[in-house]
Amino acid sequence: MKSYRISIAFLFFVFVFQQNANCQTPVFSQYYSSGLYLNPALAGLEKNTYLGMNYRSQWSNLGLPFNTFQFSFIHPITKPGVRKKHLGGFGMSYLHDTAGANKEFVTQGISLAAAHNFHLNRRGNNIIACAVQIGASQQQINYDKLQWSSQYSAIVGYDQSLPGESNLINYRTLQPTLNLGAMWYYTNKQRSLSYFSTSVYNGFSISNILQTNSFYVQQKGDVSILYKVHGGLSSTWSRQVDFSPNYLIQLQDKNFQVNVGMYMGYSLTNPKASSKAGSTKVLIGAWYRLQDSFIISSGISNAIWNIGITYDNNIFTVSKAYGYGNAYEFSVAYKIQNKNAFKRFSSPMI
Repeated sequence: MKSYRISIAFLFFVFVFQQNANCQTPVFSQYYSSGLYLNPALAGLEKNTYLGMNYRSQWSNLGLPFNTFQFSFIHPITKPGVRKKHLGGFGMSYLHDTAGANKEFVTQGISLAAAHNFHLNRRGNNIIACAVQIGASQQQINYDKLQWSSQYSAIVGYDQSLPGESNLINYRTLQPTLNLGAMWYYTNKQRSLSYFSTSVYNGFSISNILQTNSFYVQQKGDVSILYKVHGGLSSTWSRQVDFSPNYLIQLQDKNFQVNVGMYMGYSLTNPKASSKAGSTKVLIGAWYRLQDSFIISSGISNAIWNIGITYDNNIFTVSKAYGYGNAYEFSVAYKIQNKNAFKRFSSPMI
C-alpha cells in the first residue's frame, strides 16, 4: 500500500507540478555556488577562469528520488594596459536532472552566457554587470518505467504486458531557453594588503522567457517565467574571521520561495601566506528555506579551490503522509587565477 501511495505521489509531482508550472526549476541549497545557474550576470563579475559543479540528491529516503547535477564554466574578458579593466565575461552551463526511482523523468539543458560590465567609477570597485543567456533544454518521460492503472488486474496484480495510458503524450520535448540577468557589486577593498573589507552585491534574473513545448500532443505549453532576486554581503571581522549573510527570493507562477541564512569562515593558516592558494579557510553556515527546509552547510576553501557540503531537513506539506524528506548536496569549484587580477566578486563558497 505504501509503494502504491508513493507511485501516486510521484506521478502527482511529475505531471501536475511539472506540467502546470512548465517544469519548475530544480532547487539548490548551495545556490550561491551554482554560478551561471543562479544568474548569468555572474559571468561578468568573476575575475578568474572558474569551473564549478553542484550535485544534489533529494527525497531518496521517501522512494521519491530527485538527482540534480549542474556545471558552470566562466572566463573573464579584460582590457590590457597599465590599469587592467574587467570588461565582462562569457560562460557555459549544463544541467542534468532525473526524477523517480527508475529515472522516469529526465531533464537536460545546456546554455551559453555573455556579460558586459558597466563601471560606475574609475577604481573598478563599483560595477553593474548585465548578461544574456541562450540555450536549449530537453525533457523526456520514460513511459516504460511507469505503472498505469490500466495495467493492474484484481486477479494477477500489476501486468506489464497490458498497454499503458500514454497515447496522447509526447515522450520527449526540446525547448529553446532565453534568460536575462543583472548584478550590482561594490567593495571597499583596495589593491593594498588590507584584510578588513566589506563587499555588497545584489542581483536580478528572468528565466524561461520563451514559450515551451508541451508533453501533450499538438499543444503548446504556457510561458512560466522564473524571477530571482538575490544578494548579500561579505565582511571580514579580523584577519582570520569573516561572515556573509545571503538571501534568495524566487517567484514562478504561484510558487514563491525564500532562502535566508549566512556562513562564517575561519582561516586555518596565516592570511599573509604568499602562496597562490593563500590561506585555507573552514566554512560553516545555517540556512532556512521558508516553509520548506532547514539547512546546515560546511566547507573548506582557499583562493584556488573550494568544497562545500549541505544537508536539508525538509518540512514540506506531505511529510505527515510519507515522512520527513531530506537532501544532500555537494559542490566543488576550481579557479585558474589570472595574472595581476584584483579581488573578484565575493560570495559564500565560490
